[in-house]
Amino acid sequence: MSTTATAPPNTGIGVPSSAAAPASLGRSGMAQQPNAPTSAIPFTRGSTDATMKDNAQALVFASSQSVQIQLQTNAFLAALVIEFTTVAAGNSATVAYTADAPYNYITLIRLDDPAGQGIISPITGYQLYLLNKYLPDTGCLFDPAADPNFNLVAGTGTTGGSFSFRLVLPVEHRHRDAFGAVNNSAANQRYLITLTTAASTVVYSTAPTTVPTNVNLSIYQQYWTSPPATITTSQGSSAVQGSPAGLGTVAFVRYERHNEVSGGGTPQIQLNNVGDYISTLIFILRNSSNQRDGSTNAGVQPIAASGDWPTEFDWWVNDFQVHALNVGDWQRQMARVYGYRSALGPSASGVATTTPNTNASALDIGVFVLVQNFALFDRIENFEPAGQYLPTDSTTKLQIRGSTFGSGASYLEVLTRMIRPVSGAALFN
Repeated sequence: MSTTATAPPNTGIGVPSSAAAPASLGRSGMAQQPNAPTSAIPFTRGSTDATMKDNAQALVFASSQSVQIQLQTNAFLAALVIEFTTVAAGNSATVAYTADAPYNYITLIRLDDPAGQGIISPITGYQLYLLNKYLPDTGCLFDPAADPNFNLVAGTGTTGGSFSFRLVLPVEHRHRDAFGAVNNSAANQRYLITLTTAASTVVYSTAPTTVPTNVNLSIYQQYWTSPPATITTSQGSSAVQGSPAGLGTVAFVRYERHNEVSGGGTPQIQLNNVGDYISTLIFILRNSSNQRDGSTNAGVQPIAASGDWPTEFDWWVNDFQVHALNVGDWQRQMARVYGYRSALGPSASGVATTTPNTNASALDIGVFVLVQNFALFDRIENFEPAGQYLPTDSTTKLQIRGSTFGSGASYLEVLTRMIRPVSGAALFN
């Protein structure tokens, strides 16, 4: 039987009331299972941190393609790993890629729970890349360009046009206690991935002599097994916690686009995605050509000039100014927190290049992360507590106001990681 639980009352700066975040968890009967007594062996010691191959298929590269994949069931889903690989041969052209390649091969991806509720709302492959790079959740906080098997071959070589990359769809929020892992054990209630891919013309600005026919897709599940009820040793039997901490907690990814910045000026922008605890906010500014809007400032890091991004970013919560972030100081803080200290890539405003921005451990042009929400120290790791997470309810006003965008700005993308916990104790453990 489903139950309803709510997050604890908000106590954030300037919050207008003590109303609790609307964290109804009654969406699915799978969401609730009682935990064993606190004296039991912890779930993550009794369970096995496991991986299984879920799906493999060849996707046509000549045109856009849409597929839906129902996930296999196991026990408690933590994350999904998706891999794309294509190999070109016999090339003699000077292959060049568009600025967001190869991740822009994914034009849309989403993850729905068995009740049809979006856990990861429709986002692009490049947005998923940013989550992998900047989100301190399970399987993320790692630059995909630093992956040992990452490959992006440009230029005139015979294999020019080949690429391979790996991305993670984050489900679980915190791996040390499996907080946010979801029940995936009912064969008649299955999670669904919806994926739309692009034609090769979106990935290449100059295609190889012979475009590969297919792109191979593989999907792997990272999950926790169901632990035994007890573990017996020579000292006797001990009960094992039968489910992850805070089972029923859900971590969402939400996306919104704001056209108010078009043409520049000082618009007042209010975010739409509120109602739960917010751990991470990622902002991406783009111009009228849909290219990320920024400049490399001749390779100096951190950047003093940043295209049409505001020199000062003013962040308000419930009519209280929480941050006035100088662009250079903000980038310096991002570089320090993430350890991404290489110079930005050569593609300042998304111009096609034979050497796209594949610099591992570099910040991304036109991308800013509000690290102040979760990073109290100079490094962030997934085992940290919930730090400075921002509690919101339906009345919370999150605004950008007083910030001046340049005239070349077209729209602002916002990615939000939202946590709906079963309890404050589980979240802040």
